[in-house]
Amino acid sequence: MTADLIEFAAVQQRCFDTLTSADERKKRGHFGTPPVIAQAMAAMLGAFEKSHKKPVRVLDAGAGVGTLSAAICQRILQQKSAFRLSFELWENDPNLIPLLERTMENCQKSLEVGGHTMEFVIRTADFILENTQKDLFQCGPEPSFDVAILNPPYFKLRKDSVHAQAMTHVIHGQPNIYALFMAVAADLLLPGGEMVAITPRSYFNGPYFKRFRKWFFDRLAARQIHIFESRTDAFKDDEVLQENVILKAQKGGETSGVILSTSKGRDFAQVERSLIPYDRIIDNGNGDHIVRVATSNIENEIVERIDSLTNRFRSIGYAISTGPVVTFRATEFLRNERGSDTAPLLWMHNVRPFVTQFPPKNGKPLHIEVSNESKRLLVPAKNYVLLKRFTAKEEKRRLVAGIVTEADCYSEWVGLENHLNYVYRNGSELSPDEAFGLAAYFNSSIVDRYFRAISGNTQVNATEIRGMPVPDIDSLIQIGERIQKFETKDLVTVEKVVGDVMGIPTALLDQLIGVAA
Repeated sequence: MTADLIEFAAVQQRCFDTLTSADERKKRGHFGTPPVIAQAMAAMLGAFEKSHKKPVRVLDAGAGVGTLSAAICQRILQQKSAFRLSFELWENDPNLIPLLERTMENCQKSLEVGGHTMEFVIRTADFILENTQKDLFQCGPEPSFDVAILNPPYFKLRKDSVHAQAMTHVIHGQPNIYALFMAVAADLLLPGGEMVAITPRSYFNGPYFKRFRKWFFDRLAARQIHIFESRTDAFKDDEVLQENVILKAQKGGETSGVILSTSKGRDFAQVERSLIPYDRIIDNGNGDHIVRVATSNIENEIVERIDSLTNRFRSIGYAISTGPVVTFRATEFLRNERGSDTAPLLWMHNVRPFVTQFPPKNGKPLHIEVSNESKRLLVPAKNYVLLKRFTAKEEKRRLVAGIVTEADCYSEWVGLENHLNYVYRNGSELSPDEAFGLAAYFNSSIVDRYFRAISGNTQVNATEIRGMPVPDIDSLIQIGERIQKFETKDLVTVEKVVGDVMGIPTALLDQLIGVAA
């Protein structure tokens, strides 16, 4: 028996990591909770601030070796009042069960020595399938937990998987299993019950999680959101590059302010906290329940500035679509050599700020056939602003906007690969000034910082861009006219031009230029 319960669990995790390969753990979506994060998550729970007459029932789904439950037990050991705890832990990896049992038995003995009582049960069945409604006549289990603490597995599911089919009321499309864990755990919480979960941030926005967000935040009120400034530090031992967050939520709670906290990676010694009005964090203006997390005064000011713009793409005649060429479905049309019957094929690597570089030789097909059969995959060669749909997770910028013109294309058609978004004008063509104005707007630090605040994905979805505020056309044209006069369109120049036309205060502009430089 050891009183350092979290370290005991960490030893079990290291044992499991030694016995299994990183690829195997990744396949199962298992990423063990680092001890310092487990301790921080347990500290967020209000249910253990005072003793209770009845046992506090704790749900730990996807329990792994039990690090999160051990962190709760470690917190209870520091309490003077006697506690009664009842844990239900779900884990279906048979290789983890003996390690989980060791962790919980050690916790049980240590708590008993400290004057507390604790019981636990380990469930080895499938957490989602066992706790969802079986059919129209048989409901799932009744809510019975005061607390849910989660580091759920995360990996994408096929939309026809049994898990996805069991949870169609919560998700659509190709879901990620972590969202299903959060939804089922929410169902099992008693009114007033608390959930603390560490997950990817990807559910904060975007169409894939829209149904989940509505379902979840209609039932639970966000109480605290913790952001890691480095998106790689939370699970750096497992080389996880997803941007992770910790959410504390309460079932049926009041939608008052949300505590927004930030740490530099796993360093919880210096955590910055601020209390933000609820509707500035959970934005339901369009019925999307988008979660916005501006983590500093400068980001709050950026969000306010951009949100004050009243125009949207559609309202001023702009449209954005995703490149129609899905290469693995169009292999018969792809060409490595230019011909009389081909058009240029543009990929993400062709796009640089304000320009389209064509063609770098990197082994990918550079051309696409022009024929009656392939016309559905082509767009007319004219002025477009191209936005990368993906940036590398370690890249500083999320938005990268290039320009392609009719003069850049040797054909009257051009192929745009599916990892690009393209901006155009409905029924006509973007003028050069409009194209440069839009590209400068997207390439500015203020808009990139805004997008990061409202978006949890490294993917830039056309849906999100459509909903973004934009300046009026006259302002965009003015930005475009000015930016074209500069031979070198570096970040500082872009910031000055965009900031001046948009009337950005000097103090904020200086901070943005300092970051850009």
